[in-house]
Amino acid sequence: MRVLIVGIGGAGCRIADTLYDYDKKSPSLRCTDGIAIDSDALSLSTLKALPKENLIFSKTLDLNHDEKNPMILPNDEIIARLQSLDPGDIDALIVCLGLGGTMAGLAPSLIRSIRKTMVEPVFGLFTLPRDKEGEEVLVRAANQIDALAEILDGMLLFDNEIWTTKVANDPDLQIHPHEEAGLLPYRRHQAIPQPTIASEYEGINHVIGKRLSLILRAGEAGERPGSEVGEVALDAGEIVNTLRGSGLAAIGYAREPVSTVHPDLIRKLRPAGHAVGEGHEKASRIIALGKKAVLEEMSVSCNLADAEKALILIAGPSQELNMKGYMAFRHWVDNNIGGFEVRSGDYPLKSSRFVGVAVILSGFLHIARVDSIRAIRDMKNAVTELGTEE
Repeated sequence: MRVLIVGIGGAGCRIADTLYDYDKKSPSLRCTDGIAIDSDALSLSTLKALPKENLIFSKTLDLNHDEKNPMILPNDEIIARLQSLDPGDIDALIVCLGLGGTMAGLAPSLIRSIRKTMVEPVFGLFTLPRDKEGEEVLVRAANQIDALAEILDGMLLFDNEIWTTKVANDPDLQIHPHEEAGLLPYRRHQAIPQPTIASEYEGINHVIGKRLSLILRAGEAGERPGSEVGEVALDAGEIVNTLRGSGLAAIGYAREPVSTVHPDLIRKLRPAGHAVGEGHEKASRIIALGKKAVLEEMSVSCNLADAEKALILIAGPSQELNMKGYMAFRHWVDNNIGGFEVRSGDYPLKSSRFVGVAVILSGFLHIARVDSIRAIRDMKNAVTELGTEE
């Protein structure tokens, strides 16, 4: 799936930069291009992957700007840049931002301008703020998500409340200054520094980048020269249709390492008849990883029964992608979602050291975390109105 990424504000720009960085690491398959827009020039200068000409500085109107209209985006300049990046085969645009930020309030105006000039669907990739960021931020987030829901084709959410804790407790998800891409090759011999808040958010960005990049690449796998073709191909249209017109969405992913020994050597060393048991183990692993992705690793806490649509992707070395397990897990999802649309596919990756299952659930009318943020907003408004009446 080929997309244009639009990062808005500090959090959105860093997510966009991470997505572009993951995509840039693929030697034969590119899925993304994009821009980053921020009113903080220093923050823009710290982005590492996006081309410098795609970084757009948005000045404030004046030094004493009012918070309800703190700045104005150069929409014409932004759209001209996006159109110049579109070679004619773009499947969608993805707007990245951190809900609750002041610049996120400018996104609706830009999205409306994009819709007037570009025909591709526009999706949101948003992070939800933590409670400790304060009531003011939560109220802004509630207002922004309501405004954006009216003009986007779908919104994929990541909950910072959940994921800062996950990153803090899992060294594999932490990003430290002396590391590249979060790899910890010498963990047993090194003293790992305690994660800071900044490293936790960077870890979340890499979780987002890893999951979404896998989905995007799978939607373009057939275009990759010399690539293995999955038994059930997943194309860009299926990803778009899972998200389009489906309101709130979440993505989950679980993986585990596979043996680094060549499969032909394993077959020679194992006794005859072992293949049946091995097939059962691989099927069970796919099912277990799929259920873990849905029940423990979703980007925002949600109930499977409340989802209207689902997309399933199994990925890894082809010999590990057991289709019996794949079909059993798909059947489980099909029986448990509230709707009737389940799309799925497999994505063979010859050089991968992992087998994993990614799941997108969409069509949620209610997600508990979003409802709680809205409730805080509504309570604050009620208190304000009461105070005005008195």
